[in-house]
Amino acid sequence: MGCESSQPMVVSNAAKNEVDEQLERLQEEERTHYKILLLGPGEAGKSTVLKQLKCIYKGGIPLAEQRMHGLAIRRNTIQSMQAILEATVVLGIPLEGEAAAAAGRVLMLDEGTDLSPEIVQDVVLLWHNGGVRAAYGERHRYWLLDAAAYYFDNVERFGSESFAPNEEDMLMARARTSGINVTQIADGLHKFSVVDVGGQRSERRKWIHCFDDVKAIIFVVALSGYNQVLFEDTGVNRMHEGLQLFEEVVRNPIFENTPIFVFLNKKDLFEQMMTEGIPLTRCFPDYRPGAGCDASDVHQAVAEIERRFLDVIHRHSPRKNIHVHVIASRVRLEMKSAFSDVKDRIKEYYSQGQHANGSLQRQVSNRL
Repeated sequence: MGCESSQPMVVSNAAKNEVDEQLERLQEEERTHYKILLLGPGEAGKSTVLKQLKCIYKGGIPLAEQRMHGLAIRRNTIQSMQAILEATVVLGIPLEGEAAAAAGRVLMLDEGTDLSPEIVQDVVLLWHNGGVRAAYGERHRYWLLDAAAYYFDNVERFGSESFAPNEEDMLMARARTSGINVTQIADGLHKFSVVDVGGQRSERRKWIHCFDDVKAIIFVVALSGYNQVLFEDTGVNRMHEGLQLFEEVVRNPIFENTPIFVFLNKKDLFEQMMTEGIPLTRCFPDYRPGAGCDASDVHQAVAEIERRFLDVIHRHSPRKNIHVHVIASRVRLEMKSAFSDVKDRIKEYYSQGQHANGSLQRQVSNRL
């Protein structure tokens, strides 16, 4: 009887050991698996960030996605020219002769139309027209894709039968993010799941479904947004929208102790706009550059934008961990450097248990 009574105990101990081992494995996985939420307003460059991560850590963009980006950039070209032509009407910029006829044909194209040799000819003609160029110069007054000039300069290549998108084309292609997209990145024993949700207002209601177990947030905002308007509402400045959205994220109690990495993106476009003489006062009328600098000084302007985001943290969550990177996400080395810092800081933060009482930290890299 003694033997009979001891057998269940042996089984029970074995089962208990197995459960303990499973729990230990799960705990270890939890310690080394980090969920990063990629947030920000529409057209801030979040999709470009993900494309670069795939190129850096996943061996490149999958073939199926390459084809998708190739089709997208051809449609982006038509969409961008249509936006400019519509603006010529609103702005009262006349088009005459061949340009007027070409404009009429392009404006009649249905959404989703692909490039044809005839459309390519019309786009080339229009892009060299003075009226179209004048409307392009007023692009801060209406919605237009950032890479419009790139599309028009390359339209003949895009329209060729042998066209296959190169890496720069794929980074420049724009397709609005819908739904939730997850990119898995392995880094030794550590795993990072980067979760991207569409930034347009209509997509933000889906964000709440991604809030569980978030280890860090990458908030992407375009520096160039100081001189641009929203796709959803052309009466709203993109930078203002980004600041308001950032404040909503910071004030959310769910993220009270969650590290936030702010990517001030598209510094290349920002530099270009500032060089063209478009001052930051267009977005922030109260901006006053430092002594000896004017309103179009690039370094001073970047510092001012950074200060405004840090002020949000100070007002609503003074103990929040925040790290700022000034980048152009289309530049591989800058993106790799920024995300390497994200990985290292997340691993350090959670390995030391700093999430229990985070403190404000400030790290600015990739200075202009």
